[in-house]
Amino acid sequence: MRPRASTFTSLHNHRRKFPHLFFFSTIEPNQNPQSFNKALQKSLNHFFPQFLSLAKTLNQNPRDFKSLSQLNSLLSHTQLFDSCTSIAIIEGLCQLKKLIRAKDLISHLKDNLKVSPYFAFSLVFDCLVKDGKLDDVEVQWGEISKGYGINLSNYVIYVCKFCDLDEIKNVCSRVLKGSRVLGRQCYVALIGVLCSYNEGLMAKLVLNEMYCRGFKIDDVTYIVLFQCFCRIGDLDNADWVLRNFIKEGFDVDISIYGSFMQGLTKLGKFREARKLCNKLLNRDCASGSKDGSLKRGRRVIFQLNYKGGIHEMMVYEMYFRALCDVEKLDDAELLLKKMMKSRFVAQVCVYGCFVRALFRAGREEDALKFFEIECKKGLVCFDELARYVIVELCESGEVDKAMKVFDEFRRKDGFINTVMLCNVVLSSLWNAGKAIEAEKYFEEMKNGNLEPPNTTTYRLMVSGFCNQGNARKTLDLFKEMRSKRMPIDRFVYEAVINALHKQGLFAEAYELLDSMTKSSDSMVSYTIWKRVFYSLMDDGD
Repeated sequence: MRPRASTFTSLHNHRRKFPHLFFFSTIEPNQNPQSFNKALQKSLNHFFPQFLSLAKTLNQNPRDFKSLSQLNSLLSHTQLFDSCTSIAIIEGLCQLKKLIRAKDLISHLKDNLKVSPYFAFSLVFDCLVKDGKLDDVEVQWGEISKGYGINLSNYVIYVCKFCDLDEIKNVCSRVLKGSRVLGRQCYVALIGVLCSYNEGLMAKLVLNEMYCRGFKIDDVTYIVLFQCFCRIGDLDNADWVLRNFIKEGFDVDISIYGSFMQGLTKLGKFREARKLCNKLLNRDCASGSKDGSLKRGRRVIFQLNYKGGIHEMMVYEMYFRALCDVEKLDDAELLLKKMMKSRFVAQVCVYGCFVRALFRAGREEDALKFFEIECKKGLVCFDELARYVIVELCESGEVDKAMKVFDEFRRKDGFINTVMLCNVVLSSLWNAGKAIEAEKYFEEMKNGNLEPPNTTTYRLMVSGFCNQGNARKTLDLFKEMRSKRMPIDRFVYEAVINALHKQGLFAEAYELLDSMTKSSDSMVSYTIWKRVFYSLMDDGD
């Protein structure tokens, strides 16, 4: 990947690509102000070229009086800037260290162009105070927002909900440098989202920061971090979390044991996993723990010797799922037979877990045979088990078989279809290159023959048409979403913008980027905007 050019260089090199942005029209001096403004609004003829020329001079001589005077003159036309013009110039001003002027332009974006407060805040966070402390971010934002709207804590939670992992980690790194203005919920949100990405070590640092700031750590936060370490097989850190969890006086439940057993099997420690299972079956472990005298050098979970009330079938199910996760199918099958012989009926998720493990081990025929036998027995809810089979067939690229199973069970009474399942089939059709079938399936959803489409459905269709290079259908679908007032997220916007770009429809792509920036549904940040903007500037040379 070639290095990214600066804003100035990139825009200079791509004037030919966006002539509507860089074309110099002639405006007569004696034109009245109204017609002059209309001419400026029609094309951004003055702003980019003039700013780039000034930026080049000011990079070499930041105190060039003439250039500074011309810059002030240019910025007097702020009310004529669109959002993309404003953001690109804000980025340039920040590079030039003209921060007061950049702040004024951010205010223009927020107040006049009505971009989301979160987008405006992201400009302060990632552009205006890019390398500063979070307290400085809060101060600068306070001056721009004048006490209205969101604060730093709101923004951190927003990033946790809607942004990419790289952006989340960037925010997290700055949080770990310290801030006096963050609320407790920010730390909780960061730990939760980092654990969802299996970034346990960074989440642990946030937990320590949270503790040092004097915030109480609740049991759910401990459990989320504990389960993350178990998933990635880091049992030493899982043990550390569990030790602190128990010292705080929280009760240990079945989920703790299940997660740790999953970690043991993931690391291939099957003897320890079996030992833990036996302890639970012998009622030799705790459902609650009050003891703070835990010895070091031995796993905490094996030191819990209080009598517990964990059901025998729950123990078997927990151990069974752990074996299936690592495809120890022979051991899992023996355990399943043992469970079937008992007087208890296992949950459908247990059978589904076995179906999934068989598929992922490449034993499709065995999975389908097992499914057929269990449906005939009638001990489990056939429609729920069928959903596991359909999903796994789609995942393995067997979409025709998946649709056959889907159609077969859809005609039966009691089968509960869901839009999630329809979306899985639709996605599989696109992945298999079956564009015509995908369109027909989508029409069936819209016509009421299947579950009605949701935003995810439309996102799949937009992505499919984009990958096909079908700009017309992409735009038609995008317009349909707008006409139905459906929320259009940034993934749809990015897909449509990239499709337009590939088709050479640069003006339309630029216009849509401007629209995305001002949309309250897209949940776009400056970092995302910059990525899309530079992709438009990229020739692919």
